[in-house]
Amino acid sequence: MFPEAVTLNNNEITIQLSLDGFSYSVYDKTRRKYIHLERVNEQDPSLKTAVEKIETTHSCKIDGFGRTIILFDNCPNTFVPASIFRNRAKGKYLDFLGIGGDGRTAASDFLDVAEANNVFSITNDDAATLSEMQGDTQFHHAASVLVSNIIKTNIHHNEPVIHINMKSPQFDVIVTKGCNLLFHNVFNFKTKEDFLYFLLFTIDQLHLDAGTVPVYFLGLIEEKSQLVELASRYIRDIRFVRRDNDMTFTEEIEKTPYFHNYLLFNSITCEL
Repeated sequence: MFPEAVTLNNNEITIQLSLDGFSYSVYDKTRRKYIHLERVNEQDPSLKTAVEKIETTHSCKIDGFGRTIILFDNCPNTFVPASIFRNRAKGKYLDFLGIGGDGRTAASDFLDVAEANNVFSITNDDAATLSEMQGDTQFHHAASVLVSNIIKTNIHHNEPVIHINMKSPQFDVIVTKGCNLLFHNVFNFKTKEDFLYFLLFTIDQLHLDAGTVPVYFLGLIEEKSQLVELASRYIRDIRFVRRDNDMTFTEEIEKTPYFHNYLLFNSITCEL
């Protein structure tokens, strides 16, 4: 059983599907506390595989939770301004960019704070699994939670801010200015030099100043990693995302750096 859990319907579970595995957290609504956090390494897992493993490991049923949130971080996406977005054409946006494909179901999230729609597609198998899930089940693209929370946190920042979300073997770059999303892209990289090139290229293309623009790291990275050390040679203001003081965790979860699981922890309060 999940530690400290009393009844599942008093808890919310978030499952994040990534290319190299899946992570999940359990939030106790009564105590407003995160009580469980776990990661499973597996190459490009399906939603069905993740659900079955969680249910088997903890002798429970996902449908028993008060709410289930699924974050897809294993598929490409694109942001479309709300003013020109057409829901019936969401599959065409992906096809135009060459990131659609057969055997996939198009979906989208509306980000009110950015006045944009995040268009993505999931496999038909994952779509079928979602349709079979009972109770309060929501699903979003991980970038929707990421961008929404970054903008809300920095909405009064009048200068550009860069956030880098590390996720092997990729990383997101998000550039915001107040409530405006200036840039979002996902880069694949193999070496630390690749990483630095893409970061500095983005800064150059957006005409930002590497000496003044703040760059925040989050995701699967350590504060003393070689990537951070290399970036610090060219970028003066490097920081790591810090947690909201209103969040509470079990003693075991407290041992894990908050920025490692930023998406899981912020999915509960994200308004999508």
